[in-house]
Parts: sequence; C-alpha cells; structure tokens
Amino acid sequence: MNNSPKVISSVCNSDEEVLRNVSHLFLNDKPFDLDPTYSKGNFYSNFPEPIYKFDLHPQSEEVVQANVLHLPLPNISIHSIVFDPPFCFGSHGKTKNNIMAKRFTMFDSFDELKQMYIGALQEFHRVLDKNGIVVFKCQDYTDSKTTLTHCLVHNWAIDCGFYVKDLFILIAKHRIFNGTLVQRHSRKFHSYYLVLEKRKK
Repeated sequence: MNNSPKVISSVCNSDEEVLRNVSHLFLNDKPFDLDPTYSKGNFYSNFPEPIYKFDLHPQSEEVVQANVLHLPLPNISIHSIVFDPPFCFGSHGKTKNNIMAKRFTMFDSFDELKQMYIGALQEFHRVLDKNGIVVFKCQDYTDSKTTLTHCLVHNWAIDCGFYVKDLFILIAKHRIFNGTLVQRHSRKFHSYYLVLEKRKK
C-alpha cells in the first residue's frame, strides 16, 4: 500500500484544481477572502465561495458592485485574494468587433491593461494583512506581436511590494482560433496563476 502524500503539480487542468492546490499549500485548506472580479462565480462550482464577492458589473444580488482599484475594505483587513482580470488588449484600438472582445472584456490598449493591473496590485497590497496572498491569473497574448504578460506581472508585483511565491500553469481545454488567418505564432493553450505574498515595500 502506497502511503506517500499526493504531490501537488505546478500544471493543472482546471481553475478549481489551481485554487484547491493554492488553498492547501498556503491557506491551510481555507476558502479565499475576496474575489474582486467575481463575474458569475464559475470558479466556485465545486469549491467554497469567497467571503467577499465584488464585481464592477454584478450579475447577481449577492455580489457587491466595486471597482478593483478602489475596494470598499479597510487597510490590512483580509488575508487572501483570487484575481482573474481580462487579458486581451486591442490592436490600434479596434476592439469592438474582435472575436475575443465578444467573449471577454478587452482593453483598448496595452497601457490600459498595465494601468489596471498595477493599480489592482497596489490596492491589494493596501487591504492585505502581513504575508497576505494574491492568486493572480494572467495569460500571454499575441496580436500583431507576443506580449509575455506573466513576466510583466511578475515584475510589477515585485515593484508593488510582493514576493512571487509560486507559479501554476493551467492547461486550456478550448481556445478560439480564426482559421482564415495565417498562423505566425504558437497558439496559447495555457494561462498562469502567480501566487504573490505581501511584503513590506
């Protein structure tokens, strides 16, 4: 009989698997305190919901309307956050008819994405207690060129006072692809979860 403990892999097949692994490793199997981009709560079909559920455009009465850049929480008041922001940004500002924009929220430009991501990290640093945890989901993106977003988030997080504690890779089951285009880059079939720990600036 094999009594060896289960090995938690850095590669996962679902968002739920990532959250369970992070909760087990870093939160003593407790649920997360906050999801500021809760949307429909698809992460929590088989996983405990967070204590605070916020969204800029709430889709149910139980979700509080709030901007991730201005959270209605006191300083140093929570310990853990799940953050799943949009990852697409437009080419030359043309987002309305983009196939990804129709499925996900899309930034008009990379600068808009950068400002939102950094602003959110700064706000998370404010509301988290000592050694608080952020699970930041992000994805590299190719438009006319490839942007290695997960590397940028890593650097921005450090600048905002976080230590990058761990990294999980989520393998996608499906990806939208326009078959009429000539492929010039590898198709991104994975996304990243960076586990960030609050440190003093």
